[in-house]
Amino acid sequence: MDWLRWFGRWGERDQVKARLESLREDYGGHGDRVIRLSARTDLARKSAGSTQRAFAFVESAFAVATQEYARINDLFEGVEAGLARGKVGNLGAIDQAIKGLGPKLDDLERQLATWEAKWQQTPREIDEAERTLAALRVLVEQAVAAVGAPLPLSDRLASMESHLERCKRVLAEGNPVEAGHLVGDLQLSIEKVGTDVSAYVSGASAITQAEQEIAQLQERLAGAGDRPEAVAALTAAAGYVPGLRPALAAGRLEQFQADLLQLQRQLGVARAALR
Repeated sequence: MDWLRWFGRWGERDQVKARLESLREDYGGHGDRVIRLSARTDLARKSAGSTQRAFAFVESAFAVATQEYARINDLFEGVEAGLARGKVGNLGAIDQAIKGLGPKLDDLERQLATWEAKWQQTPREIDEAERTLAALRVLVEQAVAAVGAPLPLSDRLASMESHLERCKRVLAEGNPVEAGHLVGDLQLSIEKVGTDVSAYVSGASAITQAEQEIAQLQERLAGAGDRPEAVAALTAAAGYVPGLRPALAAGRLEQFQADLLQLQRQLGVARAALR
């Protein structure tokens, strides 16, 4: 009965079928890509572990792309069913849908690439943070030895090591995005403690230097005769020394710096008085 429905419209029928075949070819050109992206998504989904929240962007892009691909197939079937009844369907809608499918597949590919990159990047970042943290522990131990007392840095270091273990657990649970955020926080903490270590080491060095200078000035004072101003200044300078290491060890850096500044001023007075 197909010939009867298209009686006198053979040219139109052939044009429609040719156009439909062309659209089918365009549509089929996306088929291999859909298959490849579906396989990549399935592989990524299996590696996503128990934590799916970070995978939501991939899943959303996958749903949009594959649902659109299926909808276009339904449009084809509807047009083909209409042709069997002598009706010309909306080929323009199919054409527009196929043109819009590519960007949806592009978005899925971008989301997958981001996810896959995170699976490669985050473990490297965690390994690097672990190496940096181990080196930082050596510096903290050196600072403790220089100050001669436990430092608040030791507690912060222990906290960061616990944070590192959390990064590893989150990655193992299948959430490289969240693990990446956590290791980013850890890197900032490492940088901050690294800066603080330098302050403690510098502080300990300043104390040692001040103690040596006081001893040297006291030797000069012993052979300089009556120098009451120098005596008073050296006595005042020496009075600050006992509190410096406890203040530094306790992390009271502002007090430490203020007392060290006063000590240096008194040493300046003593040096001037001994000229």
